[in-house]
Amino acid sequence: MKYRTLLLIPATSLLLHGCGTGLLQSRVSEGTIEYALTFPDYDPDGLMASMLPEKTTLSFTEDKQVAELSAGMGIFRTMMQVDNSGKSMDYHMSMMGKRIVSHLKHRDMDLFNSDYGRPTILYTDDVDTIAGYPCRKAMAVFNKLDQREIELWYTDRIRMQDPNWFGPFAEVPGVLLRYDMVQNGIRMHLNATSVTPGEVDPAKFLPKADHDAVAPVVLHHELGEVLGTFSM
Repeated sequence: MKYRTLLLIPATSLLLHGCGTGLLQSRVSEGTIEYALTFPDYDPDGLMASMLPEKTTLSFTEDKQVAELSAGMGIFRTMMQVDNSGKSMDYHMSMMGKRIVSHLKHRDMDLFNSDYGRPTILYTDDVDTIAGYPCRKAMAVFNKLDQREIELWYTDRIRMQDPNWFGPFAEVPGVLLRYDMVQNGIRMHLNATSVTPGEVDPAKFLPKADHDAVAPVVLHHELGEVLGTFSM
């Protein structure tokens, strides 16, 4: 497979290397993306299969996004309220009556991305259509010998400012519609099944008063404790 490294992206390059004809087409600026979740390293008929989440949703505007996930038949829930323009995130977690939230800034993200190291992103000419949206493929290659490459399928038909700034794939110039993520040793594959344009309820972006504020390191520890039960 031939790779090309994207160093600079002039305006003409965006037109040539975006998804399809890219900026020449209209783009969605508000709506909801639903992703199907699978866990490649888990036996689908195993003991923990029924406890794992099957989907997650991402609600978005041009400068904000909210990702929601529920696992363990609703016992464990997370919600990430992301401010792309302000480069901050309110990460909510609830488990067995415990509700906590941490306000994360850009400098806190290395703590939550420690499973990845710093990948090199290699761009390809491969294209596909995912949930009705044309996408291009990039590859994330890691400096850890035991870390597998990750395919990243992204589209420029969804208008969102710096959609990946908080994760290990920050430089990817589009919204990810098919990719893997790894947290606390658990690999999860996300594949967008639908993109529904439309107004997002502004209440989704409001702080949740019923969660106790904690430091980022405390949230990271609590997540590790919970996710460790799923990796047993």
